[in-house]
Amino acid sequence: MKKALVVILVLLLLTIVTAATFIYTFDANQYKEEIAHAIGELTNRPVSISGDVEISVYPWIGVKLNQVSIKNKAGFSKTNFATVGQFDISVKISPLLDKQLDVDRLVLHRLVVDYEKNKAGENNWSDFAAGGKDENILSKFGIAGLAIGGIEMTDASFSWFDASTNKKFEVSKIGLDTEEIIKGQPLPISLKAYIESNQPEWRSAVSVKTNLEFTDDPLVFNANGIKLKAKAAFPGSNINKLSFAMISDSKINLHDNKAKLDNTKFSLFGLVMSGSFDVDNIFSVPVIEGPLKVKKFSAEKLAKKFEISIPAMVNDQSLKNISMTVAFKSDFTNIYLDNLFANIDKSRVNGFVHITVDEQTTVKYKLDVNNVVLDDYKTVEVGSNDEIALPLDLIRSVNLEGSFDVEKAMIDDIEVTSFHVDSEIRDGVIKANPITMWLGESELRAAMELDARATPLGKFTVAVKNVDAKAGINPLLKTVLGNEDIFLEGAADIDINIRTKGTSISEQKSLAKGKAKVSMVKAIVHGIDFDHASRSIVADYANKNKFRTRKSYVPEYKPDVQTEFSRLSASFNIADGKLNNKDLSMISDNVDITGSGNIDFIKSKLDYRPVVDIKVKNRTDIRDKLRDHPMEYRLQGDFENIKAVFELDKYELLVGRLLLQESKARRFRQMNTQKKKLW
Repeated sequence: MKKALVVILVLLLLTIVTAATFIYTFDANQYKEEIAHAIGELTNRPVSISGDVEISVYPWIGVKLNQVSIKNKAGFSKTNFATVGQFDISVKISPLLDKQLDVDRLVLHRLVVDYEKNKAGENNWSDFAAGGKDENILSKFGIAGLAIGGIEMTDASFSWFDASTNKKFEVSKIGLDTEEIIKGQPLPISLKAYIESNQPEWRSAVSVKTNLEFTDDPLVFNANGIKLKAKAAFPGSNINKLSFAMISDSKINLHDNKAKLDNTKFSLFGLVMSGSFDVDNIFSVPVIEGPLKVKKFSAEKLAKKFEISIPAMVNDQSLKNISMTVAFKSDFTNIYLDNLFANIDKSRVNGFVHITVDEQTTVKYKLDVNNVVLDDYKTVEVGSNDEIALPLDLIRSVNLEGSFDVEKAMIDDIEVTSFHVDSEIRDGVIKANPITMWLGESELRAAMELDARATPLGKFTVAVKNVDAKAGINPLLKTVLGNEDIFLEGAADIDINIRTKGTSISEQKSLAKGKAKVSMVKAIVHGIDFDHASRSIVADYANKNKFRTRKSYVPEYKPDVQTEFSRLSASFNIADGKLNNKDLSMISDNVDITGSGNIDFIKSKLDYRPVVDIKVKNRTDIRDKLRDHPMEYRLQGDFENIKAVFELDKYELLVGRLLLQESKARRFRQMNTQKKKLW
């Protein structure tokens, strides 16, 4: 009995030693080709294993493949389509007896996949795994069921390259982790990655959490409750950092390389948006398309995200109530905003905006506005904005083309209708031509050009025929004189032609050169009582020179008096920040006015000398003779604080001889009267 026990123990020991010897001496590398061939059948590509193949049997049957390469198609830049630094899989032994594959954990280290489109437009992924896509892979190997304890991916990367444009999109530093995969139950997963694009240049760190729900088709599944967070940077732009967050439910179809995002809500630049989207090409450069809704937001808060300051406006609620709906489509290079409907305060906007973000951003647009009250958007004057530099970098880096229309606009109680502008920015040159609008029954046409390729050079022209002075001249009079009671009535022809240069608004103003001309066939001046003014001057002058005047000689001032002129004309030379005029001419039956001087629109000052020549009908009285001489005034001072001074010295030179003659005539009459009495 004792001998038998010894024999059994010896046999068991020999068996264990033999098994251990087999395990530790078994060289799995002998089967590299068979393993590579099996993987190749699944991927429909040649596969090679350059690293070791390692086998373990306790406590699981484990297989570790090192340096696995899946070959690329011919005609592409890289030798391999995909590589795996290390692939680990461990399987329980006992379930295999029942043809069940029970995987402890599937681990991929340093997976690299390079998607590419060559110059001929062919891609290197459409045939991948085509050989086995219609077969049940598990049944092919005699496996009735599959259970996976989890999937782990570390330091993986996916890239997409278009050889025809040199565009590259790369997702790197991918870390993926899942819990146990249980049939019929959602699979929680978490993923982190780093994304880079070269055209346009941007980079982003991304984290995602979701629950996967699998269908009978392993390549079709749902990803519900997606929670995505991203932080991005755009080197070379004024967007330093960008934060993005999204929640969504999705359906993913790997056969078609598509996904659908439902119940999607996300935030970007402080904007809250929602919609449902279709996503194509999820394994290359995704194309996202669907209806998008943007909730109410403030332009001021949005501008701060771009480090832009919007000045305070007269209406403190302006640009604080903006919302929109739009048909959205993007492939991360092109952004299409079609069927755009926006509410901006009390205005309604519709149209489209197309943006291509490339080495040079391109924008195409067409926008129509129904009604806008421009007075609401006037800035509060807290100092001058003239020193604001022109956005030269933006002008030089953006191409823009489009049209902008406003059905009706109100400014300073002036109604502008049918405003239209065609604008273009190309290669650093801005053109707005034509700019058209209707002021009452008159059409205004203008054009503007700014060449910003070097020192900015600008051109501006305006031509308007038969425009109501209420819209074309009176606003300038009000600004200069600060008086609403003085205004013109009638129709004017206005021509302006200006050239300028400079990098800021103040430089553009101060260096502007050109000409302007105003003419009116019939003009009515309101708010100036020329008769009262001339009589007042004569009365003061007469009193000073010991002439007596009746109180009734100077009638009561009539602020609402009007004078009709048969012709008005003036031309201006523009230079050194001033409007210089030498040829003002206003002709009427009762008074003619000439003048010269300048308007300093940089310093907001006026220095002008109008000469008023009253046409006195009855010159029998010395006082009326004095009125029948040109009277020069000087209008001088800051805008809204203009002082009118009568040039008495010049007037005395004109009328001095008349007074001398009148004095001699009076003495002569007195002498004749005395002689008659003596006789």
